[in-house]
Amino acid sequence: MKSTRKYLTRYAEPEAALALEHCRATANNSWQYCLVIPAYKESPAFYQRLSTTLLKQHAVLLILVINQPDSLTSPHRDNSDLWQSLVDATDERQSRDKLQLRNIPSTNSALLLIDRFSATRQIPEKQGVGLARKIGADIALALINSGYIEHPWIYTSDADARLPSGYFVALDNDKGKAQSAAAIYPFKHRCDDSPVGKATRLYEQRMQQYVDGLHSAGSPYAFQTIGSTIAVSALHYAQVRGFPKRSGGEDFYLLNKLAKTGQVNCLQKPEIIIEARQSDRVPFGTGPAISKLLLEKNLEAAKIFYHPQIFIELKAWIDLMPTTQEQDINHLSLPETTLSALQNIGADQAIESARKTSTSTQSYNKHMNIWFDAFQTLKFVHYLREHSHSNKDLATLAQH
Repeated sequence: MKSTRKYLTRYAEPEAALALEHCRATANNSWQYCLVIPAYKESPAFYQRLSTTLLKQHAVLLILVINQPDSLTSPHRDNSDLWQSLVDATDERQSRDKLQLRNIPSTNSALLLIDRFSATRQIPEKQGVGLARKIGADIALALINSGYIEHPWIYTSDADARLPSGYFVALDNDKGKAQSAAAIYPFKHRCDDSPVGKATRLYEQRMQQYVDGLHSAGSPYAFQTIGSTIAVSALHYAQVRGFPKRSGGEDFYLLNKLAKTGQVNCLQKPEIIIEARQSDRVPFGTGPAISKLLLEKNLEAAKIFYHPQIFIELKAWIDLMPTTQEQDINHLSLPETTLSALQNIGADQAIESARKTSTSTQSYNKHMNIWFDAFQTLKFVHYLREHSHSNKDLATLAQH
C-alpha cells in the first residue's frame, strides 16, 4: 500500500530497515504472526512462558526491544541479564549491530532481539516506552509489508501480561476485523490480598468505571487503553504514523488516532491476565497510580472514582453536539458547568471551524466527532472533576 511505503520511507525507525536486511540475508524467513514487547528491567520469566505456549503453538516472530532511558549512566543489570539469558536460550541465526535474529529451539518461531539499553543506544528519556514500542511495531510493519509475516496485524503486549492460548486465533476468527483499525483484548489483573493486590483491584475498578461512563454517554471512544492488550492493523498503523514517542500514554494516543481511521474493536475473549505489581517504568499510568494508592491510610476511602454526574453532563453534550451546526452553544439546554468545560477546551473555535469546512450535516458531525476525541473528552471530564464534581470513594459511588 502507498501509505505503508510512505511511512516506512519517511517515518519508520532505522531498526526497521536493519531487520529487513537480517531477514533477506537468511533463507526460509516467514512467520504467521508477530508480537512486539518492550522490556525494561524485566526477568526472563515472560519469555519462558511464551516459549512453552504461544511460540510453540504458532510460527511467531517475537520482537523484543530491551530498552532503558538515557538518564541512566550504564546498562541496567536486569537488562544485561535478560539479554544474556535470551541469547543462552536461543540459537543464533543472524546478528548485526544492535539486532540479533535467533531461532527458538523446538518451535517454528524466532526471536528478534533489539538492543536499546547499551551505551550510546539508550532511548531518550522523554521518548521512553513510546519509542520502544514504535521501534518494534515499525519492524513488524516492514516485515509484514515485505511478506515475511503472513497476518497483517501488529500484536503488542508487555512482559507482565500472560497471553492466553487463543490469543492469535481470536483475531483470526473475528468477522469484523476487515473494518477494524485496532482490536483490544479484555484483561484482568491477577490480584492477591496483599496491599499491592488490593490497590490494583481498586484501580482496575476505576479504569472500568471510566470506560463504562463513556459508553453510557454514547462516546465513540469508550475503550480501554492498555498497551499490553492491543493489536493494530498494519495498514492503519502506517496511516496514523505509528506509536507516539512518549514516555507514557503512548497507547492512549495511538488508539485515539486509530479510532479516527476505523473501528476499535473490543473483543469479548480471550482474557489477558496482567500481574499486579508496583512499577516505576513510566511516569504515569497503572504503575504510578498503584504506588500512589499504597500511600493511602484507608484504601476504601480513596477518592479515585469519577462523580456520576460528569457522565450525565457528557451525554447531554454528545447528544446535542450535532445541533451546534445551526445553534449557538450558549443557547443549548446545558448546565453552566458543562458550558464552562466546553469553553475551556475550545469548543467555540471547533464549532466555527466545522461550520466553515462542512458541506453537509454528515460531514459536520464527522468533523465534530474527530475534534471531540478521546483527549478532548478526557480534558472535559477532568475540568468537571476539578471545578464542580469532585471524585468519590467506592462506597459513595455505590450510593449513586
